[in-house]
Amino acid sequence: MAQISPPLGARLNYNQVMFRYPEVEGAFLYKLTIDAYDSLKAETPSSSLIVNDSNTCTLVRNLEFGKKYVWKTEAFSQPGQKLSASESYSFSLLKNDFNDPNIFSVSQYINKPEKYKDGIIWLDKYFCALDRSGKVVWQFPKSVKNAFIPDNMVDLHMYSNGNISFSNDTSLYYFNRDLKLIWHCHAGMLKPILKVTNFHHVFNRLPNGNFIALGSTFEKFKLDKTDPATYTYDNNIILEFDSVGKLLWHWEFRKHADTLLVKDVLKKYGTKNSKLSVMVHGNSVSYDSTYKYLYLGCRDFNRIIKIDRASKKIIAEYGPKLTDSDTKVFQTNLYSRQHDVKPIGKNEVLLFNNGEETEKGKSSVIRILLPQNAKEKAKKTWELDLDIDTIPGKAIKYGSAELLSNGNYLICGGTNGRILEVTANKEPVWDLYLKAKTLPVFPFRLFAQYRAYYSSSLYPYYFAVSINNSKPKAIKLFNEGTDSDSYKIEFFDTPSNTISKPVSMLTTPIIKTGYSYVVASKGDSIMSIKVTSLGSGIIQWYTINK
Repeated sequence: MAQISPPLGARLNYNQVMFRYPEVEGAFLYKLTIDAYDSLKAETPSSSLIVNDSNTCTLVRNLEFGKKYVWKTEAFSQPGQKLSASESYSFSLLKNDFNDPNIFSVSQYINKPEKYKDGIIWLDKYFCALDRSGKVVWQFPKSVKNAFIPDNMVDLHMYSNGNISFSNDTSLYYFNRDLKLIWHCHAGMLKPILKVTNFHHVFNRLPNGNFIALGSTFEKFKLDKTDPATYTYDNNIILEFDSVGKLLWHWEFRKHADTLLVKDVLKKYGTKNSKLSVMVHGNSVSYDSTYKYLYLGCRDFNRIIKIDRASKKIIAEYGPKLTDSDTKVFQTNLYSRQHDVKPIGKNEVLLFNNGEETEKGKSSVIRILLPQNAKEKAKKTWELDLDIDTIPGKAIKYGSAELLSNGNYLICGGTNGRILEVTANKEPVWDLYLKAKTLPVFPFRLFAQYRAYYSSSLYPYYFAVSINNSKPKAIKLFNEGTDSDSYKIEFFDTPSNTISKPVSMLTTPIIKTGYSYVVASKGDSIMSIKVTSLGSGIIQWYTINK
Protein backbone atom coordinates (compact mmCIF):
# COMPACT_ATOMS: atom_id res chain seq x y z
CA MET A 1 0.00 0.00 0.00
CA ALA A 2 1.23 3.49 -0.79
CA GLN A 3 2.50 5.60 2.08
CA ILE A 4 -0.07 7.74 3.93
CA SER A 5 1.39 10.61 5.90
CA PRO A 6 0.64 11.79 8.47
CA PRO A 7 -0.76 8.40 9.49
CA LEU A 8 -4.11 7.96 11.15
CA GLY A 9 -4.05 9.03 14.80
CA ALA A 10 -0.58 10.60 14.71
CA ARG A 11 0.25 13.14 17.43
CA LEU A 12 2.84 15.51 16.01
CA ASN A 13 5.31 17.73 17.86
CA TYR A 14 5.70 20.11 14.88
CA ASN A 15 3.52 22.28 12.64
CA GLN A 16 5.24 21.96 9.25
CA VAL A 17 3.64 18.81 7.88
CA MET A 18 4.36 16.90 4.67
CA PHE A 19 1.16 15.26 3.43
CA ARG A 20 1.75 12.15 1.33
CA TYR A 21 -0.95 10.16 -0.45
CA PRO A 22 -1.26 7.40 -3.08
CA GLU A 23 -0.77 8.12 -6.76
CA VAL A 24 -3.88 7.79 -8.92
CA GLU A 25 -3.32 6.68 -12.51
CA GLY A 26 -4.19 9.43 -14.98
CA ALA A 27 -4.36 12.14 -12.31
CA PHE A 28 -3.29 15.62 -13.37
CA LEU A 29 -4.22 17.40 -10.13
CA TYR A 30 -4.70 16.44 -6.49
CA LYS A 31 -6.97 18.47 -4.21
CA LEU A 32 -5.98 18.28 -0.54
CA THR A 33 -8.65 19.37 1.96
CA ILE A 34 -7.65 19.90 5.61
CA ASP A 35 -10.27 20.62 8.29
CA ALA A 36 -9.10 22.04 11.64
CA TYR A 37 -10.84 21.27 14.95
CA ASP A 38 -10.13 23.28 18.10
CA SER A 39 -9.83 20.18 20.29
CA LEU A 40 -9.69 16.40 20.05
CA LYS A 41 -13.33 16.19 21.14
CA ALA A 42 -14.66 18.90 18.80
CA GLU A 43 -17.13 17.64 16.18
CA THR A 44 -17.37 20.72 13.96
CA PRO A 45 -14.34 22.15 12.12
CA SER A 46 -13.34 25.70 12.99
CA SER A 47 -11.61 26.29 9.64
CA SER A 48 -10.69 24.56 6.39
CA LEU A 49 -7.75 24.74 4.03
CA ILE A 50 -7.64 23.57 0.40
CA VAL A 51 -4.33 23.03 -1.40
CA ASN A 52 -3.96 21.91 -5.03
CA ASP A 53 -0.84 20.05 -6.12
CA SER A 54 0.33 18.16 -9.20
CA ASN A 55 2.02 15.33 -7.31
CA THR A 56 1.54 13.04 -4.35
CA CYS A 57 3.09 15.06 -1.53
CA THR A 58 2.39 18.57 -0.28
CA LEU A 59 4.13 20.60 2.43
CA VAL A 60 1.75 22.63 4.60
CA ARG A 61 3.14 25.13 7.10
CA ASN A 62 1.81 26.96 10.15
CA LEU A 63 -0.70 24.43 11.39
CA GLU A 64 -1.74 25.21 14.96
CA PHE A 65 -0.47 23.35 18.01
CA GLY A 66 -3.18 21.81 20.18
CA LYS A 67 -5.62 21.24 17.30
CA LYS A 68 -7.00 18.16 15.58
CA TYR A 69 -6.95 17.90 11.78
CA VAL A 70 -8.93 15.73 9.38
CA TRP A 71 -7.74 15.49 5.78
CA LYS A 72 -8.58 13.81 2.49
CA THR A 73 -7.54 14.02 -1.17
CA GLU A 74 -9.37 14.02 -4.49
CA ALA A 75 -7.72 13.22 -7.83
CA PHE A 76 -8.70 14.92 -11.10
CA SER A 77 -7.80 14.29 -14.74
CA GLN A 78 -6.50 17.09 -16.97
CA PRO A 79 -10.00 17.86 -18.34
CA GLY A 80 -11.12 18.28 -14.73
CA GLN A 81 -12.92 14.98 -14.32
CA LYS A 82 -12.89 13.62 -10.76
CA LEU A 83 -11.13 10.26 -10.78
CA SER A 84 -11.26 9.27 -7.12
CA ALA A 85 -11.55 10.47 -3.52
CA SER A 86 -9.63 9.10 -0.57
CA GLU A 87 -11.01 8.23 2.82
CA SER A 88 -10.51 10.76 5.63
CA TYR A 89 -7.52 10.62 7.97
CA SER A 90 -7.13 12.42 11.29
CA PHE A 91 -4.11 13.52 13.29
CA SER A 92 -3.39 16.13 15.95
CA LEU A 93 -0.65 18.50 17.03
CA LEU A 94 0.53 18.39 20.62
CA LYS A 95 0.02 21.37 22.88
CA ASN A 96 2.85 23.89 22.52
CA ASP A 97 4.89 23.75 25.73
CA PHE A 98 6.97 26.80 24.80
CA ASN A 99 4.54 29.58 23.88
CA ASP A 100 3.43 30.81 27.32
CA PRO A 101 4.01 34.61 27.21
CA ASN A 102 4.36 34.56 30.99
CA ILE A 103 7.44 32.34 30.61
CA PHE A 104 8.94 33.03 27.17
CA SER A 105 9.59 36.37 25.47
CA VAL A 106 10.83 36.66 21.88
CA SER A 107 11.49 40.14 20.46
CA GLN A 108 12.64 41.12 16.99
CA TYR A 109 14.45 44.36 16.13
CA ILE A 110 15.92 43.53 12.71
CA ASN A 111 14.07 41.88 9.84
CA LYS A 112 15.10 42.30 6.19
CA PRO A 113 13.62 39.19 4.53
CA GLU A 114 14.94 40.11 1.10
CA LYS A 115 18.48 39.64 2.44
CA TYR A 116 18.20 36.23 4.10
CA LYS A 117 16.82 32.79 3.26
CA ASP A 118 13.59 31.82 4.94
CA GLY A 119 13.87 28.83 7.23
CA ILE A 120 13.98 27.70 10.83
CA ILE A 121 16.52 28.12 13.63
CA TRP A 122 17.37 25.29 16.04
CA LEU A 123 17.99 26.41 19.64
CA ASP A 124 19.22 23.84 22.14
CA LYS A 125 18.35 25.46 25.48
CA TYR A 126 14.91 26.34 24.08
CA PHE A 127 14.31 22.65 23.14
CA CYS A 128 12.78 24.03 19.92
CA ALA A 129 13.19 25.16 16.35
CA LEU A 130 11.71 28.61 15.67
CA ASP A 131 10.67 30.24 12.41
CA ARG A 132 11.98 33.63 11.35
CA SER A 133 9.25 35.42 13.34
CA GLY A 134 10.18 33.57 16.53
CA LYS A 135 7.27 31.10 16.55
CA VAL A 136 7.78 27.46 17.48
CA VAL A 137 7.86 25.08 14.50
CA TRP A 138 9.26 21.96 16.21
CA GLN A 139 9.39 21.17 19.92
CA PHE A 140 10.80 18.55 22.25
CA PRO A 141 7.66 18.52 24.43
CA LYS A 142 8.08 18.48 28.18
CA SER A 143 4.47 17.57 28.91
CA VAL A 144 4.61 14.23 27.06
CA LYS A 145 6.44 11.28 28.55
CA ASN A 146 9.29 10.13 26.37
CA ALA A 147 12.02 7.53 26.69
CA PHE A 148 14.73 10.19 26.60
CA ILE A 149 13.49 13.42 28.17
CA PRO A 150 16.66 15.47 28.77
CA ASP A 151 17.27 17.76 31.73
CA ASN A 152 19.94 19.53 29.73
CA MET A 153 20.22 19.77 25.96
CA VAL A 154 23.25 20.80 23.91
CA ASP A 155 23.86 20.98 20.16
CA LEU A 156 20.26 20.38 19.01
CA HIS A 157 20.02 20.43 15.22
CA MET A 158 18.61 18.73 12.14
CA TYR A 159 20.61 17.13 9.35
CA SER A 160 20.00 16.97 5.62
CA ASN A 161 18.26 13.59 5.97
CA GLY A 162 15.64 15.09 8.29
CA ASN A 163 16.95 13.40 11.44
CA ILE A 164 17.98 15.26 14.59
CA SER A 165 20.55 14.93 17.37
CA PHE A 166 21.58 16.42 20.68
CA SER A 167 23.68 15.49 23.69
CA ASN A 168 23.24 15.92 27.41
CA ASP A 169 25.62 15.30 30.29
CA THR A 170 25.53 11.51 30.08
CA SER A 171 24.17 10.51 26.66
CA LEU A 172 24.11 11.10 22.91
CA TYR A 173 20.80 10.88 21.03
CA TYR A 174 20.02 10.53 17.31
CA PHE A 175 16.33 10.39 16.36
CA ASN A 176 13.80 11.45 13.73
CA ARG A 177 11.57 14.53 13.69
CA ASP A 178 8.78 12.48 15.34
CA LEU A 179 11.04 11.75 18.36
CA LYS A 180 11.54 8.10 17.42
CA LEU A 181 14.97 7.08 18.65
CA ILE A 182 17.39 5.75 16.01
CA TRP A 183 20.34 5.17 18.34
CA HIS A 184 21.79 6.51 21.55
CA CYS A 185 24.94 6.05 23.61
CA HIS A 186 25.20 6.42 27.37
CA ALA A 187 28.73 7.10 28.62
CA GLY A 188 28.71 3.83 30.56
CA MET A 189 28.00 1.85 27.37
CA LEU A 190 31.56 2.50 26.14
CA LYS A 191 33.10 0.31 28.85
CA PRO A 192 35.34 -1.69 28.77
CA ILE A 193 36.68 -0.24 25.52
CA LEU A 194 36.94 3.29 26.88
CA LYS A 195 36.21 5.12 30.10
CA VAL A 196 34.10 8.25 29.57
CA THR A 197 32.61 10.07 32.55
CA ASN A 198 30.42 12.47 30.61
CA PHE A 199 29.63 13.93 27.20
CA HIS A 200 29.77 17.67 26.61
CA HIS A 201 29.46 20.47 24.07
CA VAL A 202 29.55 18.54 20.76
CA PHE A 203 27.55 15.84 19.00
CA ASN A 204 27.47 16.17 15.23
CA ARG A 205 26.89 14.05 12.14
CA LEU A 206 29.73 14.12 9.62
CA PRO A 207 29.31 14.31 5.82
CA ASN A 208 30.33 10.63 5.52
CA GLY A 209 27.50 9.53 7.84
CA ASN A 210 29.67 9.03 10.92
CA PHE A 211 29.26 11.05 14.12
CA ILE A 212 31.70 13.03 16.25
CA ALA A 213 31.34 13.89 19.94
CA LEU A 214 33.28 15.23 22.91
CA GLY A 215 33.56 13.42 26.22
CA SER A 216 35.87 13.61 29.20
CA THR A 217 37.21 12.03 32.36
CA PHE A 218 38.70 13.76 35.36
CA GLU A 219 42.36 12.91 35.84
CA LYS A 220 44.32 13.23 39.07
CA PHE A 221 47.92 14.40 39.25
CA LYS A 222 50.59 15.71 41.63
CA LEU A 223 53.00 18.53 40.93
CA ASP A 224 55.87 16.29 42.04
CA LYS A 225 56.46 13.09 44.00
CA THR A 226 56.84 14.90 47.32
CA ASP A 227 53.71 17.04 46.94
CA PRO A 228 51.03 15.86 49.43
CA ALA A 229 48.24 17.55 47.46
CA THR A 230 46.32 15.89 44.63
CA TYR A 231 44.97 17.97 41.74
CA THR A 232 42.65 17.27 38.83
CA TYR A 233 42.15 18.35 35.23
CA ASP A 234 39.66 17.50 32.50
CA ASN A 235 40.90 14.89 30.05
CA ASN A 236 38.99 15.76 26.88
CA ILE A 237 38.15 12.81 24.63
CA ILE A 238 37.20 13.03 20.95
CA LEU A 239 34.94 10.17 19.86
CA GLU A 240 33.91 9.10 16.38
CA PHE A 241 30.98 6.70 15.86
CA ASP A 242 29.68 4.99 12.75
CA SER A 243 26.17 5.56 11.39
CA VAL A 244 24.55 3.21 13.93
CA GLY A 245 26.50 4.32 17.00
CA LYS A 246 29.48 1.94 17.08
CA LEU A 247 32.67 3.56 18.37
CA LEU A 248 35.25 3.67 15.56
CA TRP A 249 38.01 5.97 16.78
CA HIS A 250 38.94 8.08 19.78
CA TRP A 251 41.60 10.48 20.96
CA GLU A 252 42.49 11.44 24.54
CA PHE A 253 44.12 14.67 25.71
CA ARG A 254 46.06 12.86 28.45
CA LYS A 255 47.75 10.53 25.95
CA HIS A 256 48.68 13.00 23.23
CA ALA A 257 48.91 16.51 24.75
CA ASP A 258 51.70 17.90 26.90
CA THR A 259 50.34 17.33 30.40
CA LEU A 260 53.42 19.06 31.83
CA LEU A 261 51.79 22.24 30.53
CA VAL A 262 48.81 21.51 32.79
CA LYS A 263 51.13 21.43 35.80
CA ASP A 264 52.91 24.61 34.75
CA VAL A 265 49.59 26.41 34.29
CA LEU A 266 48.56 25.41 37.81
CA LYS A 267 51.87 26.62 39.22
CA LYS A 268 51.63 29.97 37.45
CA TYR A 269 47.94 30.81 37.68
CA GLY A 270 46.58 28.66 40.51
CA THR A 271 43.06 27.25 40.32
CA LYS A 272 39.98 29.29 39.40
CA ASN A 273 37.51 26.41 39.22
CA SER A 274 35.49 25.06 42.13
CA LYS A 275 35.47 21.49 40.77
CA LEU A 276 38.75 21.08 38.90
CA SER A 277 42.21 22.34 39.77
CA VAL A 278 42.95 23.03 36.11
CA MET A 279 40.27 23.40 33.43
CA VAL A 280 41.35 22.84 29.82
CA HIS A 281 37.68 23.10 28.78
CA GLY A 282 37.52 21.56 25.34
CA ASN A 283 34.26 22.87 23.87
CA SER A 284 34.40 22.30 20.11
CA VAL A 285 35.84 19.81 17.65
CA SER A 286 35.55 19.69 13.86
CA TYR A 287 37.19 17.97 10.90
CA ASP A 288 38.54 19.95 8.00
CA SER A 289 37.28 19.19 4.49
CA THR A 290 40.03 16.61 3.86
CA TYR A 291 38.92 14.48 6.83
CA LYS A 292 42.61 14.22 7.78
CA TYR A 293 42.80 16.85 10.51
CA LEU A 294 40.70 17.83 13.51
CA TYR A 295 40.58 21.16 15.30
CA LEU A 296 39.91 21.03 19.05
CA GLY A 297 38.96 24.30 20.75
CA CYS A 298 40.10 24.60 24.39
CA ARG A 299 38.32 27.55 26.00
CA ASP A 300 40.18 28.01 29.28
CA PHE A 301 43.58 27.66 27.61
CA ASN A 302 42.55 30.11 24.84
CA ARG A 303 43.87 27.50 22.47
CA ILE A 304 43.13 25.70 19.22
CA ILE A 305 44.78 22.30 18.77
CA LYS A 306 45.25 20.72 15.32
CA ILE A 307 45.34 16.91 15.36
CA ASP A 308 46.38 14.45 12.65
CA ARG A 309 43.66 11.78 12.62
CA ALA A 310 45.85 8.94 11.34
CA SER A 311 48.70 9.31 13.84
CA LYS A 312 46.67 11.05 16.59
CA LYS A 313 49.60 13.42 17.00
CA ILE A 314 49.16 17.11 17.73
CA ILE A 315 50.75 18.86 14.77
CA ALA A 316 50.03 22.50 15.72
CA GLU A 317 48.71 24.65 18.56
CA TYR A 318 47.47 28.23 18.29
CA GLY A 319 46.96 30.74 21.10
CA PRO A 320 48.84 32.79 23.69
CA LYS A 321 51.99 31.49 25.34
CA LEU A 322 50.75 30.27 28.72
CA THR A 323 54.05 29.53 30.51
CA ASP A 324 57.78 29.63 29.85
CA SER A 325 57.68 25.93 28.93
CA ASP A 326 54.96 26.56 26.32
CA THR A 327 57.38 26.88 23.40
CA LYS A 328 55.61 25.01 20.58
CA VAL A 329 52.53 27.20 20.31
CA PHE A 330 51.94 29.52 17.34
CA GLN A 331 51.41 32.63 19.42
CA THR A 332 48.34 34.79 18.86
CA ASN A 333 46.09 36.95 21.03
CA LEU A 334 43.36 37.40 18.43
CA TYR A 335 40.78 35.50 20.53
CA SER A 336 40.08 34.29 24.06
CA ARG A 337 37.49 32.10 25.85
CA GLN A 338 36.40 31.03 22.35
CA HIS A 339 33.58 28.71 21.29
CA ASP A 340 32.60 26.80 18.15
CA VAL A 341 35.92 26.68 16.30
CA LYS A 342 35.38 25.19 12.83
CA PRO A 343 37.45 25.07 9.62
CA ILE A 344 35.83 26.88 6.69
CA GLY A 345 38.70 26.94 4.20
CA LYS A 346 42.31 25.91 3.77
CA ASN A 347 44.03 26.73 7.09
CA GLU A 348 41.17 29.10 7.97
CA VAL A 349 38.77 28.81 10.91
CA LEU A 350 35.59 30.55 11.99
CA LEU A 351 34.97 30.99 15.72
CA PHE A 352 32.88 32.77 18.33
CA ASN A 353 35.27 34.96 20.33
CA ASN A 354 33.78 35.50 23.79
CA GLY A 355 36.69 37.61 25.01
CA GLU A 356 37.98 37.74 28.55
CA GLU A 357 35.29 37.73 31.23
CA THR A 358 36.55 40.99 32.70
CA GLU A 359 36.40 42.75 29.33
CA LYS A 360 33.01 44.39 28.77
CA GLY A 361 31.43 44.57 25.33
CA LYS A 362 34.15 42.68 23.52
CA SER A 363 32.61 39.56 22.08
CA SER A 364 32.91 39.01 18.35
CA VAL A 365 32.84 36.52 15.50
CA ILE A 366 36.16 36.07 13.70
CA ARG A 367 37.63 34.31 10.70
CA ILE A 368 41.33 33.59 11.19
CA LEU A 369 43.97 32.38 8.74
CA LEU A 370 46.25 30.14 10.79
CA PRO A 371 50.05 30.22 10.37
CA GLN A 372 51.79 27.20 8.86
CA ASN A 373 55.38 27.99 9.84
CA ALA A 374 57.34 30.10 12.33
CA LYS A 375 57.64 33.02 9.90
CA GLU A 376 53.86 33.46 9.60
CA LYS A 377 51.43 35.11 12.00
CA ALA A 378 47.77 34.37 12.59
CA LYS A 379 45.75 36.83 10.51
CA LYS A 380 42.19 38.06 10.93
CA THR A 381 40.36 37.86 7.61
CA TRP A 382 36.91 38.93 8.89
CA GLU A 383 35.50 40.15 12.21
CA LEU A 384 32.18 41.38 13.54
CA ASP A 385 32.02 43.10 16.94
CA LEU A 386 28.69 42.03 18.46
CA ASP A 387 28.03 45.49 19.88
CA ILE A 388 26.08 46.41 16.75
CA ASP A 389 23.47 48.56 18.53
CA THR A 390 22.22 49.39 22.03
CA ILE A 391 21.70 45.72 22.96
CA PRO A 392 24.86 44.52 24.78
CA GLY A 393 26.84 42.07 22.66
CA LYS A 394 29.06 40.69 25.40
CA ALA A 395 28.72 36.93 25.96
CA ILE A 396 30.51 35.53 29.00
CA LYS A 397 29.74 31.97 27.94
CA TYR A 398 28.33 29.91 25.05
CA GLY A 399 28.00 31.12 21.46
CA SER A 400 28.32 29.85 17.90
CA ALA A 401 28.76 31.02 14.31
CA GLU A 402 27.64 29.29 11.12
CA LEU A 403 28.58 30.31 7.57
CA LEU A 404 25.40 29.84 5.54
CA SER A 405 25.12 28.81 1.90
CA ASN A 406 24.15 32.37 0.86
CA GLY A 407 27.34 33.80 2.39
CA ASN A 408 25.61 35.21 5.47
CA TYR A 409 26.59 34.33 9.04
CA LEU A 410 24.15 32.95 11.61
CA ILE A 411 25.37 33.92 15.07
CA CYS A 412 24.20 32.60 18.42
CA GLY A 413 25.13 35.22 21.01
CA GLY A 414 25.33 32.78 23.90
CA THR A 415 24.62 34.51 27.20
CA ASN A 416 23.73 37.80 25.47
CA GLY A 417 20.42 36.19 24.48
CA ARG A 418 20.50 37.26 20.84
CA ILE A 419 20.37 35.22 17.63
CA LEU A 420 21.64 37.30 14.72
CA GLU A 421 22.21 36.98 10.99
CA VAL A 422 24.57 39.33 9.15
CA THR A 423 25.83 39.55 5.58
CA ALA A 424 29.47 39.17 4.57
CA ASN A 425 29.52 43.00 4.53
CA LYS A 426 28.50 42.93 8.23
CA GLU A 427 25.00 44.25 7.63
CA PRO A 428 22.56 42.88 10.24
CA VAL A 429 19.54 41.46 8.40
CA TRP A 430 17.64 39.46 11.03
CA ASP A 431 17.54 38.81 14.76
CA LEU A 432 15.65 37.31 17.68
CA TYR A 433 16.14 38.50 21.26
CA LEU A 434 15.24 35.82 23.79
CA LYS A 435 14.19 36.13 27.42
CA ALA A 436 12.58 33.62 29.78
CA LYS A 437 11.54 33.00 33.38
CA THR A 438 12.07 29.93 35.51
CA LEU A 439 8.65 30.62 37.09
CA PRO A 440 5.94 33.17 36.20
CA VAL A 441 6.51 35.06 39.49
CA PHE A 442 10.17 35.71 38.64
CA PRO A 443 11.42 38.51 36.36
CA PHE A 444 12.43 37.87 32.75
CA ARG A 445 16.12 37.18 32.21
CA LEU A 446 18.21 36.70 29.09
CA PHE A 447 17.59 33.23 27.68
CA ALA A 448 21.08 32.00 26.81
CA GLN A 449 21.49 29.44 24.00
CA TYR A 450 24.60 27.35 23.52
CA ARG A 451 24.40 26.99 19.74
CA ALA A 452 22.05 27.92 16.90
CA TYR A 453 21.69 26.10 13.59
CA TYR A 454 19.81 26.89 10.37
CA SER A 455 17.57 24.59 8.31
CA SER A 456 15.45 25.62 5.34
CA SER A 457 12.50 23.67 6.85
CA LEU A 458 11.71 20.39 8.58
CA TYR A 459 11.97 18.83 5.09
CA PRO A 460 15.13 20.25 3.51
CA TYR A 461 15.46 17.25 1.18
CA TYR A 462 12.31 15.41 0.14
CA PHE A 463 11.19 13.98 -3.19
CA ALA A 464 8.41 12.02 -4.86
CA VAL A 465 8.43 9.91 -8.01
CA SER A 466 5.57 9.39 -10.44
CA ILE A 467 5.77 6.50 -12.92
CA ASN A 468 3.75 6.58 -16.13
CA ASN A 469 3.33 2.93 -17.13
CA SER A 470 2.10 3.66 -20.65
CA LYS A 471 4.37 3.18 -23.67
CA PRO A 472 7.02 4.49 -23.47
CA LYS A 473 7.31 4.38 -19.68
CA ALA A 474 8.28 7.73 -18.15
CA ILE A 475 9.55 8.58 -14.68
CA LYS A 476 8.86 12.03 -13.25
CA LEU A 477 10.81 13.10 -10.18
CA PHE A 478 9.53 15.99 -8.03
CA ASN A 479 11.78 17.93 -5.63
CA GLU A 480 9.37 18.61 -2.76
CA GLY A 481 12.11 19.57 -0.29
CA THR A 482 13.02 23.17 0.46
CA ASP A 483 16.63 22.87 -0.75
CA SER A 484 17.80 22.34 -4.32
CA ASP A 485 18.98 18.80 -4.94
CA SER A 486 20.20 16.36 -7.57
CA TYR A 487 19.50 12.64 -7.72
CA LYS A 488 21.08 9.38 -8.79
CA ILE A 489 18.57 7.11 -10.56
CA GLU A 490 19.48 3.42 -10.93
CA PHE A 491 17.48 1.03 -13.14
CA PHE A 492 17.16 -2.69 -12.24
CA ASP A 493 15.76 -5.70 -14.07
CA THR A 494 15.01 -7.29 -10.68
CA PRO A 495 12.44 -6.46 -7.97
CA SER A 496 13.23 -3.63 -5.54
CA ASN A 497 15.63 -4.11 -2.62
CA THR A 498 17.29 -7.15 -4.18
CA ILE A 499 21.05 -7.50 -4.33
CA SER A 500 21.95 -6.96 -7.97
CA LYS A 501 23.79 -4.55 -10.20
CA PRO A 502 21.80 -1.83 -11.96
CA VAL A 503 21.26 -2.16 -15.69
CA SER A 504 22.00 1.54 -16.05
CA MET A 505 22.09 4.73 -14.03
CA LEU A 506 22.06 8.49 -14.43
CA THR A 507 22.51 11.61 -12.33
CA THR A 508 20.05 14.44 -12.75
CA PRO A 509 21.07 18.08 -12.94
CA ILE A 510 20.38 20.20 -9.86
CA ILE A 511 16.62 20.54 -9.46
CA LYS A 512 15.29 23.57 -7.62
CA THR A 513 12.64 23.19 -4.95
CA GLY A 514 9.18 22.85 -6.48
CA TYR A 515 10.51 21.69 -9.85
CA SER A 516 10.52 18.28 -11.53
CA TYR A 517 12.62 16.17 -13.90
CA VAL A 518 11.39 13.60 -16.42
CA VAL A 519 13.37 10.61 -17.71
CA ALA A 520 12.36 7.64 -19.85
CA SER A 521 12.62 4.13 -18.43
CA LYS A 522 15.64 2.24 -19.77
CA GLY A 523 13.94 -0.61 -21.63
CA ASP A 524 11.00 -2.96 -21.14
CA SER A 525 12.99 -5.27 -18.85
CA ILE A 526 13.18 -2.70 -16.04
CA MET A 527 11.30 -3.86 -12.94
CA SER A 528 12.41 -1.33 -10.32
CA ILE A 529 14.31 1.89 -9.84
CA LYS A 530 16.34 3.21 -6.94
CA VAL A 531 16.45 6.98 -6.38
CA THR A 532 19.10 8.51 -4.12
CA SER A 533 19.06 12.15 -3.03
CA LEU A 534 22.66 13.36 -3.37
CA GLY A 535 21.98 16.19 -0.94
CA SER A 536 20.85 13.96 1.90
CA GLY A 537 21.58 10.34 1.04
CA ILE A 538 17.87 9.46 1.35
CA ILE A 539 17.04 6.38 -0.76
CA GLN A 540 13.67 5.26 -2.12
CA TRP A 541 12.78 2.24 -4.25
CA TYR A 542 9.94 2.14 -6.79
CA THR A 543 8.36 -0.76 -8.67
CA ILE A 544 7.60 -0.45 -12.39
CA ASN A 545 4.51 -2.38 -13.44
CA LYS A 546 4.73 -4.59 -16.51
